Amino acid sequence: MLEPICLKPVGFVEEGIPRLGEPYRPESRYEIISTIKILDEYVEALEGLQEYSHIIVIYWMHEEKRYKPKVKPWGIERYPEVGIFATRFPPRPNLIALTVAELIAVEGNKLKVRGLDAWTGSPVIDIKPYDYYDIVKNPRIPWWLEERWKELSEKKNYKTIAPWLGP
Repeated sequence: MLEPICLKPVGFVEEGIPRLGEPYRPESRYEIISTIKILDEYVEALEGLQEYSHIIVIYWMHEEKRYKPKVKPWGIERYPEVGIFATRFPPRPNLIALTVAELIAVEGNKLKVRGLDAWTGSPVIDIKPYDYYDIVKNPRIPWWLEERWKELSEKKNYKTIAPWLGP
């Protein structure tokens, strides 16, 4: 039998994206500057991070309560039902999420980032710099994701507000 894995947060999302139904809900997460507060015991570990333009934020989806082995992407009927591991949707067996975010500033124990898709209060498990080892040119993706990407990138103006995204 596998032993449980215990994780300790290195910080928390102090200002994240608004939840559905909250008064201010922007068109895109790339319109929001979020704040991650790092715990005092890990502030020293931030040294040198400001040299990077983007970071990988690994966090816990602390408010997700369900697991679904299969989902219909975005609930769109014409899209195929696929296994949760073929998506980036929340109802996973382990509630680990990751986002590549633009690093705007490191201010003491706070990181200002653009593009984080975590809610306020989400525990941050780890932070890693985004570098050349994380770039895959022209990845293969399913037709339904390519269709959705084209639709959303135009609608949400990704070329202007997040030019680093996409093919």
